[in-house]
Amino acid sequence: MKMESLAYASINQLTLDRLRLESCSVKATHKFVMEPAPVERFVYITRGAVCFSLAEGSLLAGDRDMIYLPRDTAYQSLWQTDADFMVMDLLLQNGDGQDIHFGESPCVLFHDTHNIYNGLLRELADKVDANGPFDWLERLSLCFRLLCHMARDTSRYESDTALSKIQKGITYLENNYCADFPVDVLAQMCNLSLSCFRRIFLECKGMPPVEYRNRLRMQKASELLRTGRYTVSEVAEQTGINDVKYFGKLFKRYIGMTPSALRKEGI
Repeated sequence: MKMESLAYASINQLTLDRLRLESCSVKATHKFVMEPAPVERFVYITRGAVCFSLAEGSLLAGDRDMIYLPRDTAYQSLWQTDADFMVMDLLLQNGDGQDIHFGESPCVLFHDTHNIYNGLLRELADKVDANGPFDWLERLSLCFRLLCHMARDTSRYESDTALSKIQKGITYLENNYCADFPVDVLAQMCNLSLSCFRRIFLECKGMPPVEYRNRLRMQKASELLRTGRYTVSEVAEQTGINDVKYFGKLFKRYIGMTPSALRKEGI
């Protein structure tokens, strides 16, 4: 189960089964080999640069990156500079005992733009082995606070990354929405398959590309009609729709009234 599926869950749907946190300092060229282990591993780089060698290839990371290494991931790390970093191993489960994870593959989860994770991790590290009264409760509170930040920043980072993949197509569509062209033209601009482009577009915009274009067309149509200078058929043609009857149906669907009624309001 992926963490994002718990966005609106209740507290009993998340269990912290294991937690280990360690601060590390290494010199340039330091190597480390990690055998598969039944934990989720997070590496936060305070200072330095590293290359992870994985079965899927290599992964580069640097200052203030949060790296995610899923359960049972084997890797070798080669530190390219002197570095300070923190390693957190944990195991999360839901109420049914299923593992909760942040993804299927090793990756940079996000970049710590606001530089908050170093402080959060060190605060938690101070409590990991503490045995005073209610230290266990404070430890749990700090861990859930950290996980909350990580879940939100991961979701935001994934969204921004996905948007960047189709931004060229979105920009073209927003500048040429009155022209008729197939959606695969936009996909080709982004070097994506049509199905992949449609999926990412839906995730980022909350609607398919054709519906997004229709909304842009109807917004423009309402602006033109309110001026009173154009007939309904002229506005339909200017927004790329030659069938006036079809234009009327679209307009009613998106604007909530007929084109003629809106035009009369503007006159």
